[in-house]
Amino acid sequence: MRESILLKGLTRYYNSFLALDNFSLSVKWNEDVALLGPNGAGKTTALKILCGLLRPSAGEAYLAGVNVMEERERAISNVGTILETPEFYQFLTSDETLRYVGRLRGMSGRKLDNRIGEVLKLVRLEKWSNVKIEKFSRGMKQRLALAQAMLHDPPILILDEPSLGLDPRGMMETREILKEARKKKTVFFASHLLTEVAQICKKVAIIDHGKLRAYDDIGRLKKKYRSFERAYLKLTEATI
Repeated sequence: MRESILLKGLTRYYNSFLALDNFSLSVKWNEDVALLGPNGAGKTTALKILCGLLRPSAGEAYLAGVNVMEERERAISNVGTILETPEFYQFLTSDETLRYVGRLRGMSGRKLDNRIGEVLKLVRLEKWSNVKIEKFSRGMKQRLALAQAMLHDPPILILDEPSLGLDPRGMMETREILKEARKKKTVFFASHLLTEVAQICKKVAIIDHGKLRAYDDIGRLKKKYRSFERAYLKLTEATI
């Protein structure tokens, strides 16, 4: 199958409020795509449906060709995700946290030991593996969340505002981790930060008021609208 992620006509109402309006999107394998839009545009709703946490009012969602609504457990086995602000048991270390999550994923023994070492090194927390999370900064917790998402080596990463609330150093560290991860995985993440998106992704889906406004390479949007910022402002009906 060509698509790692496929959304077909997703519509979602919260009572009378239309959060997603016939939203369709196709992401190929090993693409890095940002879902970009202002707060309240429908980004988190789309990701929650994709991860099986919400049911759409209409439409379908597929991960690696598996219908999320019909075979949720099988579909999300292909995914590592961070949705909203990550939280951890403060009295555990990062090693203990990943060991716990790994066992929930059915991992054990040497395979789990090796994988914990790999992901802690990837997110640059290997020297903090035996330190309790209560001593971690916000940025370190975000890196641990990325390690947790990648622990079972999923082919698809789905991330909601991965740099939200981070200082410049934390944002830079997160960008570098995602740049490394995207070499072997599909990375699909939501953001409202244009600078972050431009430094991580080549392709962007712009959403506003629940509708897909554009889905194209950032380079082509820059050429068409003279800059990425102008493209975003024009497509989200903001004033320039």
